[in-house]
Amino acid sequence: MKNSILFRKEEIVMNSLTGRGCVKVPIALFIALSFLILYLVPSVWAEDSKRLILDEVKVVGSKSNVKEIAGSAAYVDATEIQKQNYDNVDRVLRKVPGVYTREEGGNGQFPNISIRGVDPGRSTKVTIMEDGILTAPAPYSAPAAYYSPTVGRMSGLEVLKGSSQVRYGPRTTGGVINYLSTTIPTSEQYFLKASFGTYGEMRNHLYFGNTIHTDKGNFGYVIENYDRRNEGFRSINETSDFRNGDDNTGLKNTEPMVKMSFEPNTDRYQRFEFKFGYTKRQVNETYLGLNQTLFDQDPFQRLAASRFDKIDSEHFRTYLRHFFEMSDQTNIVTTAYGNHFFRNWQKSHDCRSTASSLSTCISDPTGLALLNGTGEGTWRLRNNNRNYYLYGLQTRVTHNATIGATKHKFGFGARYHYDQIRRFQFNEDYTQDSNGQIISRSDGVPGSAGNRRQKTTALALNLEDEIKFGKWTVKPGVRYEHMWQRFQQFAPTTEKDRERNYGVVTGGSNASYKLNDKQDIFGGVFRGVSTPDPSGATKTGTDRVEEETSIGYEFGTRYTLPSQGFYVELIGFWTDFDDLVVSAITGASGALEGETSNLGEVRSRGIEFQVQYDPSVSRGWSFQNPWYFNLTYTNAEFTSQAASSEIDEENIFTGAADGNKVPYVPEIQFAIGTGLIFDKFSVNVDGQYIDETFGTGNNATTEFNLGGTPDPRFGLVDDVFLLDVSMAYQFNSNVKAFTNFRNVTDETYIASRLPHGIRAGAPFQMFGGMEFQF
Repeated sequence: MKNSILFRKEEIVMNSLTGRGCVKVPIALFIALSFLILYLVPSVWAEDSKRLILDEVKVVGSKSNVKEIAGSAAYVDATEIQKQNYDNVDRVLRKVPGVYTREEGGNGQFPNISIRGVDPGRSTKVTIMEDGILTAPAPYSAPAAYYSPTVGRMSGLEVLKGSSQVRYGPRTTGGVINYLSTTIPTSEQYFLKASFGTYGEMRNHLYFGNTIHTDKGNFGYVIENYDRRNEGFRSINETSDFRNGDDNTGLKNTEPMVKMSFEPNTDRYQRFEFKFGYTKRQVNETYLGLNQTLFDQDPFQRLAASRFDKIDSEHFRTYLRHFFEMSDQTNIVTTAYGNHFFRNWQKSHDCRSTASSLSTCISDPTGLALLNGTGEGTWRLRNNNRNYYLYGLQTRVTHNATIGATKHKFGFGARYHYDQIRRFQFNEDYTQDSNGQIISRSDGVPGSAGNRRQKTTALALNLEDEIKFGKWTVKPGVRYEHMWQRFQQFAPTTEKDRERNYGVVTGGSNASYKLNDKQDIFGGVFRGVSTPDPSGATKTGTDRVEEETSIGYEFGTRYTLPSQGFYVELIGFWTDFDDLVVSAITGASGALEGETSNLGEVRSRGIEFQVQYDPSVSRGWSFQNPWYFNLTYTNAEFTSQAASSEIDEENIFTGAADGNKVPYVPEIQFAIGTGLIFDKFSVNVDGQYIDETFGTGNNATTEFNLGGTPDPRFGLVDDVFLLDVSMAYQFNSNVKAFTNFRNVTDETYIASRLPHGIRAGAPFQMFGGMEFQF
């Protein structure tokens, strides 16, 4: 079996900002010149500036900062992530009001994230970052995020919604999620966490680091490795030549990282920081799901044809960052970054004998027999072999000034960014006899199932001003992005070469008013944009895919009473989307697979509510008893008929009409939890409810597409309440034992009908382990 195709080495070139071709500039020289220019500014020190400059690369900064933001935001710290031993970001994000996720594999490897009602498919409408740097494989050229940072190795997670996000792009209609990797400790520290559980689950998280003080300055480092593997909770149906169905649906994930810093003893505070991270991941996952009948028989079965399906991927990420206090009032942070992502998803693609897509083949008796190894015929496996690159240079300058009675914090940011995706795919045809035994296999010509390159050069500028006067804080901002995009398709398919350059403007303002030292009110308005990938943007005439735009409004209030351990927040939001950009990868097949198109208009409105209370704070108990409750109500619906001429009867958005609900956006979602925390022993209970949703834009309740053909992507997705419990015993300040119980009521539910058929959420799972800190 061929796991990948080796790519010919290609010289990465930078498109000139004139858009007139390419200028061959070594990236190392480009970065070096940029930093040389920076150092022409005299070095000068201010001890208090370290924290201020470090905050410039964060989105929120801390839990306490949330209430200071003149808009809606959330911060999830390491304690919240670790108390339930979460490695699945779906579980973590559902605790944040206004954020929804669609599960896919049950392990959280491929999250589909929506914020305030945007299309969740492959998280394409959300700007995903790690340590303030774009981390999707090619966020401009191929925004579908087949790579997502592993939340289990993170020290925190930040979320911005609404008008707070003007600094960040390129996706500004959906919001921002920033993953925070392990920080460099200020003193010597060692950490080891090992856990084991059901379905062969094994996790090990290790890091150690220190900051060493010398005459020349402070040198810091952290070295980390995160490893997770399991056998999976699904079982592949066996055939006459396949007998190990229970051992082939899990994953292997290894992620080492090194981070170093240096703070020289100069007159003005400076800090250099370097990071290199690597992920090697194999997930034995498939696009092939089940129909309702198969799900009712055994929700955790996989059809025999999926035994060859898996995705192998590697991700390299690095940055070099410089923090510099230019004066008492002015800071500058400059970062050079680069990522490389490779993946090959070998996956069942379609049935050759019945000439139908996987989802319709599942519901055809002849096709189902073929896919399940009980009938003869041929099915096709596709090697979705793709290479992604991104690199760039970004800088941000902040300046504090007092003008009359007002205090200003001006911020200016600039980013030069390049990314590309190189697709080089081929098919494998498998022919089997009536006993399910493979009797022949033929490989297609490399590139015959997709041979293309998409690339984007982007220049982004943003300007904002945080103005404080009296009890008011007002923060207007504007963002401009100019993109040079190119789409190339190569032989043996029809050759194409298209280019386009264009610019988009986003921006808005938010404001807050402090009623007293306990309560404030805030609101904002924001225009967002999500641009299509080069394949759609470079088309001409009526075929061109236009950028999606949105106008969003929010209004809310926060009340906090620290002496009583009480916090409450209530926010209303309303967003109108025009020219919604959707990807056929979420459900179409054949010629349209992977293409984008404009769907029409969507309106999303709702309420976000959260309350936190710990009665032990005011009552002086010897233990803590924190409670929380978060609720999101969302009414996300189409306000026009599906407009695209490229949407066929198999696409999940086909048939969307005025008044229909947006697929996979629940009307009601809430999270509730409590804990008892003693000196040595603690127990935490967390529950999450996700409302029933539609699987398609036409809001079908049965498994038939618009052409009347049975198709399990169409229909309802179950509502479910999931309950997790964790317990821990702290032997001393260095050693802790813990156990976690996931889905303790063992709910069986449909988590998704995508990509091709029903898949169940994870059943009851149990973990136990030890944690050591020195």
